[in-house]
Amino acid sequence: MNYGRRKLIVILCVLIIFGALLFLLGRGMIVSAETSNRSNERKYFTSHVVELGDTLWDICDIYMTKEYSGKAEYIEEVKASNRLDSDFIYEGQLLIVPYYADEPSN
Repeated sequence: MNYGRRKLIVILCVLIIFGALLFLLGRGMIVSAETSNRSNERKYFTSHVVELGDTLWDICDIYMTKEYSGKAEYIEEVKASNRLDSDFIYEGQLLIVPYYADEPSN
């Protein structure tokens, strides 16, 4: 292989590696920007008095935020927070429910 061809191959390899590094760095900045938009969100808890006919799924519809993968995960957290062994709740019961927000609700 002549010297000029070897030099061209080395330059191409360096450019490919540099391009890959720029791509990975750019992806890291995108993830970082998406994360920084939500950096102020924190988990808070509020109370909820169960009304006649309420279910855990109804409460989930009111308080669940996008941080939870689904209703089942949220309901399990509500049950754990309130030491519930079943899905049964009753009128007048006080439940502690989690939610994510930039600041606590009043």
